[in-house]
Amino acid sequence: MKPYKILHIIGGGEIGGAEQHVLTLLNGIDRTRFTLHLACLTYGPFAELARKSKISTRTFPMRFSFDLSPILSIIRWARQEGINLVHTHGSRANLLGRLGARWLGVPSLTTVHSSLAHDYLSPWSARIALGLDRLTLPLTSGTITVSEYLATEVASRGGRNIETIYNGQAPILLNESLASRQQFRLQWGIPADALVLGTIGRLHPTKGQTYLIKAATHLYSTFPNLHLLLIGDGPLRGDLEYQLKQSKIPHTLTGYLPQAYEALPAMDLFALPSVSEGMGLVLLEAMQAGIPIVASSVGGIPEVVRAGIDGLLVPPGDVAGFGDACSKIIDNPNLAKSLISSGLNRWTKFSIASMVRETEQVYIRILTKTT
Repeated sequence: MKPYKILHIIGGGEIGGAEQHVLTLLNGIDRTRFTLHLACLTYGPFAELARKSKISTRTFPMRFSFDLSPILSIIRWARQEGINLVHTHGSRANLLGRLGARWLGVPSLTTVHSSLAHDYLSPWSARIALGLDRLTLPLTSGTITVSEYLATEVASRGGRNIETIYNGQAPILLNESLASRQQFRLQWGIPADALVLGTIGRLHPTKGQTYLIKAATHLYSTFPNLHLLLIGDGPLRGDLEYQLKQSKIPHTLTGYLPQAYEALPAMDLFALPSVSEGMGLVLLEAMQAGIPIVASSVGGIPEVVRAGIDGLLVPPGDVAGFGDACSKIIDNPNLAKSLISSGLNRWTKFSIASMVRETEQVYIRILTKTT
């Protein structure tokens, strides 16, 4: 039997959680059963990463968020390659991929990685994206969500044939923890005896770094050796830099790091203050690194971090609550050890093998229904 041909479509301008998920999936799928192609809708480093994994990859740049002009080129390429199924990731990809698949007469599948309402800086852009999603959702043969929270959200706007498949996490390769800790602290000028509160994520309103800075400002009066470490880049960088300078607390804003998890040993406490989060894959990396976690009790996070067991959860935007949770861990080494121990066991429940196997099963169910 010839392999089924799958076309993945994604924005690909940045390398965030969705891009990491797609690359992991493409590298894990059985190439004897599926031939994989990738279309990126923005020029960026992601396409080159995919090519290094020997994935047939092309870029069809969109000029703006709802630009339909690349669709004919995508359709021509898909027809040339004999695509059997279109798998989309993100609102841009959903719009072009669903319409294109209908034109080609092949099924489409969508993976929802985040809450669409929180993905845009402009409320009007979010409304348009949600409206287009509702219009095109009926064109899909199935939807995968990375958390049950997102499954409920997608169902509320008309999604059907929804299945939750959690993101899988591979073991991360960390240098010897003490050496890595010293290396990054030296690189960024962080004192060896600093108490480092850190986070990793795109500098975007949905990630809530502004609340972490406010919480750290309160903590600084109690813990004068506190140092705030923000890893990532994004549209809020200028605003957050200004807020950090105004706070007068010691801080490091690193910008984008390709392998950000390598810097986790530099932290004493990991925070994820998101106001919206599909799942929070970075939490599994923090668990592996043995860093105690404080996170928002929002989206899919409580499905990953069990409150009081694997980490402490706080309502999103609760600055005082975030500070109190951090203080509780700092002041209680036994609690920190308990959270770390539980996290080291917890992350293994989210395996790449399961994610890949379950996704392949969805492909087969859809394809056998339409052939």
